[in-house]
Amino acid sequence: MEIRGGRSLWAPNVWAACEVYDASLLVEHADDNVALPQVVARLDAVLPLRAVMFGPFLPGLEHSEDGAFLEWPRLAAEIALVLQSQARPPEARFLRVLGTCETRLFRVAFEARDPVLARLCLEQAVRLVNEARSAPLAEVPQLLERLVDEADEICLGPSTMLIVRAAQARGIPYRRMSELSLVQFGQGVRQRRIWTAETDRTPAIAEAISRNKQLTKRLLAAAGVPVPQGRVVTSAEEAWEAARAVGLPVVVKPLDGNHGRGVFLNLQSREEVLKAFPIAQAEGREGSPVIVEQFVTGVEHRLLVVGSRLIACAQGEYLYVEGDGRQTIAELIESQINGDARRGRSETLPNKTVEIDSTVLSQLEQEGCTETTVPAVGRRVLVKRIGSHGPDVTSSVHPEVAAAAVRAARTVGLDVAGIDLVADDISQPLEGQGAMVCEVNAGPQLLIHAFPKAGPPQPVGEAIVEQLFAAGETGRIPFTAILGRQGDVTARLLERILRAAGRSPALTCATGKWVAGWPAGQQSHATSEAARDVLMSPEIDCAVCELDWRSISRQGAPTDRINLLVLLAPGEADPVEPADVDRVDSALAVATMMIRTVDPAGTIVVLGEQHELLERARASGRGLIEVVGHELTTLPGSGRRVALRGHDVVYFDGDEATPVLALVAAIRELPKGPVLDHSALLNAAAAAIGLGIPVDAIRFALTDGAAGNRS
Repeated sequence: MEIRGGRSLWAPNVWAACEVYDASLLVEHADDNVALPQVVARLDAVLPLRAVMFGPFLPGLEHSEDGAFLEWPRLAAEIALVLQSQARPPEARFLRVLGTCETRLFRVAFEARDPVLARLCLEQAVRLVNEARSAPLAEVPQLLERLVDEADEICLGPSTMLIVRAAQARGIPYRRMSELSLVQFGQGVRQRRIWTAETDRTPAIAEAISRNKQLTKRLLAAAGVPVPQGRVVTSAEEAWEAARAVGLPVVVKPLDGNHGRGVFLNLQSREEVLKAFPIAQAEGREGSPVIVEQFVTGVEHRLLVVGSRLIACAQGEYLYVEGDGRQTIAELIESQINGDARRGRSETLPNKTVEIDSTVLSQLEQEGCTETTVPAVGRRVLVKRIGSHGPDVTSSVHPEVAAAAVRAARTVGLDVAGIDLVADDISQPLEGQGAMVCEVNAGPQLLIHAFPKAGPPQPVGEAIVEQLFAAGETGRIPFTAILGRQGDVTARLLERILRAAGRSPALTCATGKWVAGWPAGQQSHATSEAARDVLMSPEIDCAVCELDWRSISRQGAPTDRINLLVLLAPGEADPVEPADVDRVDSALAVATMMIRTVDPAGTIVVLGEQHELLERARASGRGLIEVVGHELTTLPGSGRRVALRGHDVVYFDGDEATPVLALVAAIRELPKGPVLDHSALLNAAAAAIGLGIPVDAIRFALTDGAAGNRS
């Protein structure tokens, strides 16, 4: 079995409402079902999640039209989904397999977390199925570890996904803008952006201040926030002088470090300070100074501030191992600490694997141990003081402590901040217990609050979305999709109407691209990709996009929700015939998928002679406007229609008739475009009415000499 091609489709698409990876598999042994049960058994032995997700594999139940079995490509797709789900949870289950007109060539489509990860998992799945035909499988645990590492590199980070899921729950659209965790929420003028846990309102100056720990402390002290005393030093001897001035014990840490790397705590001698300095300096930027500050006793807490509110507080925990008289401390760390299911190397876990680095070795030295020490039975050895978070204690935070955290974030200037505060008791006021703020962090980790070791999870993603969008806002702009013959002319006329009505539309069509009235390309842009990309423009408040039927089939819909869908007569290359109904990517299937994508409060414009599309649009429950290409001799009675009456374009809402435009007064030609006929005017008028544009604005835009005309 081998992969003959594949592509990623956005959501929604002709397969499903989720993003999918659509691939072609050539199965040379498609009818060799003798070995199938043995292959499944070998795969389930190393990947038991397959049986959990999909149940027993029952061969012989599915066949393609030519009689060849579909079991082999289905098995490969199931394994691909298993690998993907283990590399980047949660589980994904959507899967379809179809035969093709080519013997032994099959199409598989399965839910994709990320297009690169999906392709990688399918490649590995095909390899595993092929290998399992001849021998038991080995090295699958190592493969899963590699896939987890790959997912951490290529997928959106887990903190980012908490915000994304909160946005999705509110109906706010999102898209990933780069290979990094840069995400756009909303569209056009209503868009907002985040990068991990930072937003487009996180000032660059504030982020720079937070990276400079000494400057941060100086500003906090000036604002009345208690901070430990300290000095910036550039040599080991200066570090010792600062330690004596501040008073032992002290902390030595990089000026601009992060994630607790190179932080040495509770240093009580000259030897310890001199030893810690070069390691701390190496963890910062090249040539960066080091901070020596007083050691604050107590437990580290991470407080999350969003806007002017304290959202969550996670209590840090000291990490101990308990001796059994047999294992070394290094072995005890692996079994007693790193064995925790909430801890590992993956970015999806709230706490990281404890590595025996310089800070751990320094702590062990204070305990009188090394990594090879075998502690006596029952002896507890402190391994690490910071960098690990346990229970949620948000409900216990004293109001004075919460106010100090908010003041710290505002002083630095961050809209989203992680405050590291050391206190003996977070439920008591700061004064009297010597509690202090040690750091203010931009782009804080959110998982520790969403998945605490104990206590209730906090809605951190929801809080950030609430900071970005007011209640009830979704960040969406009106989106019009136009499919079929004369789509280009109809789209250009509709864009003209929108500009005459005072809007700032984007237009993508077969003859070019315009953004807020400005030309941005003369080649064809009648694709889903072009329509999707134009929604990134911060200048537009609506979009009109002509879409080629095949681009939707190959790429998916450009957005998950359409306000107005215009279905015109299919082009000669896209016939809609009953024979096409069973084709997943036929023009009729594409149109049906697009109908489902229309907002329940949206409108569909359909030509009256397209009976199949008209019936499907009517059955969808969306608003419907029928375009009648001939003159109505009698009033339509019910429903909404745009038709000719004499030489006028007239809008009928039941028995009520509203003249829209006299054909004799209509523009005869678009700049550098085709001569118009009355059908294009009917289409554009119906579309504009569907968007709620006043008739006067439609009439003005479609009259010779209108201000909306482009020269």
